[in-house]
Amino acid sequence: MSSIIPSCESAVSTIPEWHKASVRGHEEFIASHGWSPGALNLAQGIASQVHSPLVHADVSRLLIDLSRHPDSEDRWSEVSRQLTEDQRRKLDERQKSTYLETLHSRIRIPMMRRETTIHLAIDTAPLAEAAVELSCDGRRTDELAWLDRWAAGLRNLLPEGTVRTGTTGSHDLQSFLRDRHPGLLSIRVTAAVGSFLEGRPVKWTDLRKAILSSLPRD
Repeated sequence: MSSIIPSCESAVSTIPEWHKASVRGHEEFIASHGWSPGALNLAQGIASQVHSPLVHADVSRLLIDLSRHPDSEDRWSEVSRQLTEDQRRKLDERQKSTYLETLHSRIRIPMMRRETTIHLAIDTAPLAEAAVELSCDGRRTDELAWLDRWAAGLRNLLPEGTVRTGTTGSHDLQSFLRDRHPGLLSIRVTAAVGSFLEGRPVKWTDLRKAILSSLPRD
């Protein structure tokens, strides 16, 4: 028995009303760089496929990047570094702490039932010729085995050379969650933003369908 917990840390480019004055002049940059187009669409599809509520950010990553390790200064962008210390503290309280507690509670429930629990961090990004990249902690044989199963299924459905695998960093949200929940598997799923915006290298509908239908469920 396994449970999949999907999350999307780059879902939107929203700036709350109380921060709009502080980021005035950066609106166009935030609209184009403050989120990952297509990430929320894919994450919602995965959440529906695995019958699990989606955990997703509701503010722009340029205010606070929830994909980073919670203690890392990298969670602040050039935009948010211009905020006051008090404003950043409130972002930590209102966004980071709430987000982490939601993830922790979703992860704890299946782990208490001794189910194999897999966290999926879902994103889009430029991937050159690849259509999708699956990444995990390369030191974890259990994560590698789960990732390899998914990658094999994807390679049966997508053009040759468009499925890529890799390793995640040691100082990001996923490493934090692994430390807090021993035994948790955490896989990063990055789809090509070009597929969402331009239909290249694979049409978005075909890529999304392949990702969903190949997802291991046992």
